[in-house]
Amino acid sequence: MNIIEKLNKLRLERNMSVYRLAELSGINQSTLANTFSRGTIPSIVHLDMMCKAMGITLAQFFNEGEISVCLTPEEAEFFDDYKRLPESVKSSVNNIVSAVANHDRG
Repeated sequence: MNIIEKLNKLRLERNMSVYRLAELSGINQSTLANTFSRGTIPSIVHLDMMCKAMGITLAQFFNEGEISVCLTPEEAEFFDDYKRLPESVKSSVNNIVSAVANHDRG
């Protein structure tokens, strides 16, 4: 798998739009759009920023095996609880977390 395909796969697995990845990574949206639409290989700095936004390290990105994310005990508990929620509630939780995260940036 090439770098662009892998980035796109990871982004889609996380249900992230290019816009959301731009927000989380701090990379200009048009730069990311070029990466995905034209296959422009990102710099190592941008690749690292995208990886961090998706919750992985560069080492995990380049690992050919299964990608595992290291979570704190609190994060692991949160995700375990989240997985048990009904889909309708997950949507509400996502909206709340997004609103709080965006408020803190403002």
